[in-house]
Amino acid sequence: MKNEKSISIFLIDTHALFRKGLKAILADYPNFEIIGDTSSYLQAESILQENPVDMILIDTDFYTIKNNEFFENILKKNLTKKVVALTLAKSRLEFLNAIKSGIHGFILKDEEIEFLIECIKKIYAGRFIVSESMVEKLVELLIQKSEFPINLLISNRELEVLNLIQNGYSNNQIGKHLFLSENTIKTHIKHIYKKMSVSNRKEAIEKGILWGILK
Repeated sequence: MKNEKSISIFLIDTHALFRKGLKAILADYPNFEIIGDTSSYLQAESILQENPVDMILIDTDFYTIKNNEFFENILKKNLTKKVVALTLAKSRLEFLNAIKSGIHGFILKDEEIEFLIECIKKIYAGRFIVSESMVEKLVELLIQKSEFPINLLISNRELEVLNLIQNGYSNNQIGKHLFLSENTIKTHIKHIYKKMSVSNRKEAIEKGILWGILK
């Protein structure tokens, strides 16, 4: 009987040796159930229709095939709950395409296996995870693309602070409103400025409006 806490996983990768090796490694970890693997997106969709899974790990080589339609189909048909890119690709374009296609994580293949294991668990629990070396590219894309999903970067608390800044609250007033110390508010603002690549309140408000997270 399947463990209620197990995470069912399906692997899609054009490289058979990598795919088979990762499948064997993941199968040794408790609470992971490897449903299958393939190098064909058509075969993957056929298999998943019979055996939906919690998570798909997919190489971004598939973005050269038919990625958007494939992801739309498997997510719309509830064939999986999470899609995670597991790739060697570090280009901004592939990264942007992957994010926009609706994936839930972007992990590089040169990461340590322990890091991947933790990422799988966190993504399954609802987190959005990217490899650390891709964070800078994520920030660059956020700056340049007004339609980019800013909620992946700005936390709910930081968004609260940003809204209060727009309403003209001082740091002290924001702290009292959110029941936080003024130093904590200053830290939040520092993080907001860094993430949005701005240097003052006016710029933060303008960019927040541009991004659509402020009205």
